[in-house]
Amino acid sequence: MDWYVAEAVDKALSRTKKCLFEPFDFWKWMKLAIIVMLIGGSGSNFNGSGNSYSSNDYDFQDSGPFEGFADSFGELADQIPTSAPDLGLIIAIILFIFALILFFSYVSSVMEFVFVDSLVSNEVKFWEYSRKYLRKGLGLFAFRLLVGILLLAIIVAMALPFVLPLIVSSGQNLEETIMIAIVSAIFLLIGIILIVAIIGGIISSFINLSIPVAIYTETGIFRAFANVLGQFRKDWKQIIGYWFGRMILGIAVAIIIGILLLLVMIAVGLFLLLADLLLYFILTTIMPGSEIAIWIILVPIILIELVIFIFLLALIALPASVFMKYHMITFLQQWYPEVEIPLFDVEWVDEEKEGEEEEDREA
Repeated sequence: MDWYVAEAVDKALSRTKKCLFEPFDFWKWMKLAIIVMLIGGSGSNFNGSGNSYSSNDYDFQDSGPFEGFADSFGELADQIPTSAPDLGLIIAIILFIFALILFFSYVSSVMEFVFVDSLVSNEVKFWEYSRKYLRKGLGLFAFRLLVGILLLAIIVAMALPFVLPLIVSSGQNLEETIMIAIVSAIFLLIGIILIVAIIGGIISSFINLSIPVAIYTETGIFRAFANVLGQFRKDWKQIIGYWFGRMILGIAVAIIIGILLLLVMIAVGLFLLLADLLLYFILTTIMPGSEIAIWIILVPIILIELVIFIFLLALIALPASVFMKYHMITFLQQWYPEVEIPLFDVEWVDEEKEGEEEEDREA
């Protein structure tokens, strides 16, 4: 049995080389790097949901070593200024931050389609593809939001067996209750990590495979996801191999890119640090005693350097993101042949095969 996940590696390397280096196009790199950054990096493409916990209220006045704590806390509270920030302003800030998160999540969903179409066509048309996939991106955003709610429900369901005993035992000794809470929180954290990692990884892999299906079958992401699940029922062994193969491949790529990024961070970081220190000493010589003016000049320069530095790291990591996406698309070509993906080198491959067949006939 041939494993498509292994066969796709060579083809993905070839397509990455053709896309990024044959020929080298600086502006193409820049646009692809922006797309990857808007997606959110390697686009693991899956955001786990977090949750918070609150303990029960306790009466500290009759709690052994905590006796007298309430009186001390009351004296301390009297010294705290009573003025508090406007509640409406706090709510507005929270809503604004939440709206930003939703907006960039939507942008990330649109960029997923833009990235796939750019690699398949080997033409990065940022604004054209962005307008083209606004609706599909909204569907993907809604789908991921529903998945997040589902995972949150699973987390809550898993937490209840740990939380309910704490509520029932709230009248017990405080030290014992705290110990139970700590032990329960440890097991709860382990359970959450395992469940979110496994379920989230499985759903994320199906979603990533569904994006090209949605593009090239001209369907919504929900229908494409259902089609991928249907194909999974027909050929589930290849997907199991795909999960393990992608995990190994991801680790290998992460190690290689991590070493490169570390070397660049050390080299460029030291250079920028020395340059900023030199500039600082020059400014202190020119403007002695003007510390505020010096930092007014330095802070914008440092911020610009930071932006350039981050973008440089994104450019270095770009080949890894392109390769992993090409690998997924190439695997999908073999695993789901009913979806005709018009990759830019398909005609080239056909001509090459025809040439080989003609040579065989002549021989």
